[in-house]
Amino acid sequence: MCDIIWCKKDVDGKPCNTVNYLDPYCFWNWKGTVNCANCGTVYYIHMIQGHMYEGPTEQAAGTKPDTSPLYADKPLEGYTFITMGTPGKTRPFECLPRHIYLGVPDMVKFSIRGRPVRGWRPQKASAGIAGQFPYHWDLKNLAPEVWEEYQQKIANGEVKDW
Repeated sequence: MCDIIWCKKDVDGKPCNTVNYLDPYCFWNWKGTVNCANCGTVYYIHMIQGHMYEGPTEQAAGTKPDTSPLYADKPLEGYTFITMGTPGKTRPFECLPRHIYLGVPDMVKFSIRGRPVRGWRPQKASAGIAGQFPYHWDLKNLAPEVWEEYQQKIANGEVKDW
């Protein structure tokens, strides 16, 4: 959920009609000026706990903005949009994903208690759509390598009950 500034300033005889999205991470408790991503009009806002306490108040022409919105679009004109990181219009998305979300997904073969789960890939073609095995899941025949690993976990005492 984010707050917006809907710019209605007249530009070349017609309204700007740009929705500027203010993401809560940067604007949660914030006081300052922000520009419209389309026409560059600068607005003063004061936000407390994510709520617009004061503003948006249009500032005089030539006022330099403190920051820019993260994203903007024009919903009344076929959803034309201005993406994150457009120089001079929007600011870059600086929140990088954690290192665990970069790269390839993990193949989970065993639950936290050491029991086998059906979530690994690749599944055999006999599994049907999305691994739809019948109620009897014959792990020994379907995935012998997982069966062997499971037997080793049992022997090592790594498989737990509730």
